[in-house]
Amino acid sequence: MNVDATTSRIEVPSGDLTLSVQVAGTGPLVILMHGWPELGLSWRHQVAPLAAAGHTVAVPDMRGFGGSGKPADVGAYDLDSLADDMAAVAAHLGARTWVAVGDDWGAFVAWRCALRFPDAVRGVFSIGVPYIPSDTRPRSSATDTEGFFYVRYFQEVGLAEAELEADVHGSLRHIFFALSGGAPQDAWLTPRPATSRLREGLVEPPPGPLSFLPDDVLERFAAAYRAGGFFGPVSWYRNGMANAAQAAAYGDGRIRQPAGFLAGEREIVLSINPDGRQAQRALIDDLRVDRIVPDAGHWLAQERPAEVTATLLEFLAELPAPVVAR
Repeated sequence: MNVDATTSRIEVPSGDLTLSVQVAGTGPLVILMHGWPELGLSWRHQVAPLAAAGHTVAVPDMRGFGGSGKPADVGAYDLDSLADDMAAVAAHLGARTWVAVGDDWGAFVAWRCALRFPDAVRGVFSIGVPYIPSDTRPRSSATDTEGFFYVRYFQEVGLAEAELEADVHGSLRHIFFALSGGAPQDAWLTPRPATSRLREGLVEPPPGPLSFLPDDVLERFAAAYRAGGFFGPVSWYRNGMANAAQAAAYGDGRIRQPAGFLAGEREIVLSINPDGRQAQRALIDDLRVDRIVPDAGHWLAQERPAEVTATLLEFLAELPAPVVAR
């Protein structure tokens, strides 16, 4: 299902920038937040079914991505600012309460929204990223190693941008395959020298279209990154210390809203943080969904759209009634 056939595009002001947001349906608001290196287009399979079930569905290109504003300051991509963008979307649409749904980096934003706007966010759902306060996130052997680690590689401004922008289509195809359920387990974390570049250690995709991403859709992703570059998207990774410092402002950091978690069995985040799924159970008061999709990878909304859609509909249907604007 093509997202453009079921939605309209609006421009939403948020501070000094403007967000490009796809909106469909009427009813209680659900905001779908994508991750890296994706776009609102990543939710193309979920928009129409959620709207048909009686929800207003807002799908932004997140700050730095696609048609949304791209600040030139690395510090503009911290989690509090990203959460404020989502609150701006809700305010623009007149929603007093809303549900935050995030995938990958979007999940970090969704969790932060639940903490930052406890009276407005009536439910939070994460795909792939268990809730662990950013200042206490456990480290794994993958992050401790002295060899290549992608988060470290992303810290030097311009380095990853130059590599990825040299062949945008090829870079995206390579990354999408390497983190999918069709790639060898944890190939993303294959040990290699610290001086490696990102793509040097990634398994090559097979010939032909990716099973979950037709060539024409991949080209839509590529066109957006050719136009907007990778500085903004990669800068999300450059605010770890700021995000951890901000987390301290939210007291015990508990998630008190109804919450859900869904991940692929081959989810790379669970390989990096193998105790994360168990740890979040002690930090969430009302974890209503906690499921693993067999054989699926990182791009769950695209790889297993039916399972994601059905699980979201189930979660949304069981939430308490929303507050209606007066």
